[in-house]
Amino acid sequence: MKKILVIRLSSLGDVVLAAPVLYALRKQLGVEVHLLTKPKMGDLLHGGEAVDKFFTWGEAGLFGALKAEKYDGVLDLHCNFRSYWVRVLLWLTTAVGYNKKRWMRWLFVNTKSSRYHVSHVQERYLEAANRLMKRLGCGRIETMDWAVGLPTISNMVEGEQAVVQSDAVKVGGVDFADNYGVAILGGTYETKKIPKSIWKQVFEQDQRKWCLIGGPNEKALATELVQEFGNQLINGVGVFDLKTSLRWIAQSAVVVGGDTGFTHVAATLKKPLLVIWGSTDPGLGFAPGHGQDHVYHLLANDLSCHPCSKLGFDACPKGHFRCMEGHSPQELKLLLQKLQGISL
Repeated sequence: MKKILVIRLSSLGDVVLAAPVLYALRKQLGVEVHLLTKPKMGDLLHGGEAVDKFFTWGEAGLFGALKAEKYDGVLDLHCNFRSYWVRVLLWLTTAVGYNKKRWMRWLFVNTKSSRYHVSHVQERYLEAANRLMKRLGCGRIETMDWAVGLPTISNMVEGEQAVVQSDAVKVGGVDFADNYGVAILGGTYETKKIPKSIWKQVFEQDQRKWCLIGGPNEKALATELVQEFGNQLINGVGVFDLKTSLRWIAQSAVVVGGDTGFTHVAATLKKPLLVIWGSTDPGLGFAPGHGQDHVYHLLANDLSCHPCSKLGFDACPKGHFRCMEGHSPQELKLLLQKLQGISL
């Protein structure tokens, strides 16, 4: 059995996107897969079937532990100075990185031309994995399902589910049997977060219960929304940890979010999902729901400044934020109705 180290240090969404390829390596070729990532970035893969062993960047004795594993090869899905340094320290010539398409992404952001759309990162992860397998004398893998690798609901132990139930009581209460939605308020950059005006339209158009998830930076927005919509919303922002948020998403009926990590989680769990895009664009190659028809994307129409970034900004460079604020109530209503139809 071959044993490889996979390096994908961040972010949460990128680690989730790598899971189907790692799953295929294990299931189709019997490869033992170890993952090196940053703290918490790999937590959502625990209990799934994509990784045999986890290592965390910065843990004590990391490089000694990695050397002791005597890997047959390294699959570098991060490709930056830190991942190159790991490859050098391990003294492995059998190391393969993936194509980041930096130049194409730069051209797309700066020209806005669809001719520079980038192939999806999961396809590039797959291509890199097969190059490594060829060098190791193994067969090829095929990924027929791009939504695998996370733990299933059946893998969640009763004790963990009980924790979720007690959290639910603490923040307002909703039973997992309820036909509830999850609203993902968080995002790495402000220009990738859905603003309050759009969330108001979502909750007005779809009056089911909604669970809000996000980090400490979204607490103020969550509080304002709860003040307006009352018992329709369950506020888990700053309350739920990563795994608890995963379980809430796993048992929801629909999910709405921006270009952020938990939308990738929702897509991987095959939830009816609406992704509302801000400063970034699916053409940059990191869209949630690759090859899935239960994911809808709401993008800015005829906006000359979109996309303005491959990552996002702390504020709109133009000051108007029309890529988010410019969506009409009619198009949002139509997409929410489609989501409701899928979730029935």
